[in-house]
Amino acid sequence: MIGYDKIPEHEDILLDLPLSEGDGIVVRDQAKPHHQSVDINEPGGGSYRWARALTENDNGFDNGFDWGYDAKIGIGCLEFVVIGNGAGDGIYLDLTSAESLDLDFIAGDYSFGAWVNITDTSFSQILIGRYTLDSKGWEIYWTKVGVIRYISQRHHHAATLVPPVTGNPRSGCYSVGWNEGIWCFLGISRVGGGEGFHYKNGVALTMTTGGLLDPETSNNSLVIGARFTKDSNWFKGKMSRPRVWSRALSATEWLNIFNRECDYFGV
Repeated sequence: MIGYDKIPEHEDILLDLPLSEGDGIVVRDQAKPHHQSVDINEPGGGSYRWARALTENDNGFDNGFDWGYDAKIGIGCLEFVVIGNGAGDGIYLDLTSAESLDLDFIAGDYSFGAWVNITDTSFSQILIGRYTLDSKGWEIYWTKVGVIRYISQRHHHAATLVPPVTGNPRSGCYSVGWNEGIWCFLGISRVGGGEGFHYKNGVALTMTTGGLLDPETSNNSLVIGARFTKDSNWFKGKMSRPRVWSRALSATEWLNIFNRECDYFGV
């Protein structure tokens, strides 16, 4: 088996959560920084379920606890069970501000990748973010308008306003085609000082942007699955192996990752 550090796509990876624990509330980071305090939080009525992305029998989601990494028996994932969009209606993972300082992206490159299987809701769903709305930091979320499903990448920068003169303290870009109910591999590369590039199952998507400006430094915790306030915009569905890098992965690298992992998800 190839060692973790020998895989080229693991260069400069900062966070790598396989979500294969199968039990408990602590999530293990296998990237080199080895962040120690990634926890699952249940603030109210929401809940979570450890399971597998794909099984030999039902080609879907299973509650078994066979954590092998063969495509036929599935790979570990976490289901975020959400009952609404009110405070306490979902769950989230978080990493404290002090523990996530290396994820405070400002002018440099960064990338985010994860396998997601989204359940439709009437509200936008945060995948990951380290931000304060209209002030500082970065976020990535799923939303729908009519029949169109978007993945949006947004930066917050109170001191740098987007025209017109009245200004807007945030900027963003988005891609479409992120339908719910199926496994998709999401890849996002942001080139420092420039735009974001989105990849679905290793294929580059057409981007729409109004100009993605650099985010301002943030002292927020890193949150997976909820708004920065940890009380709404819950992610609902299944997620496996969210990852963050301090560089912009290339199109070839996103395709390599997809090809290496797609059988685990039946894609």
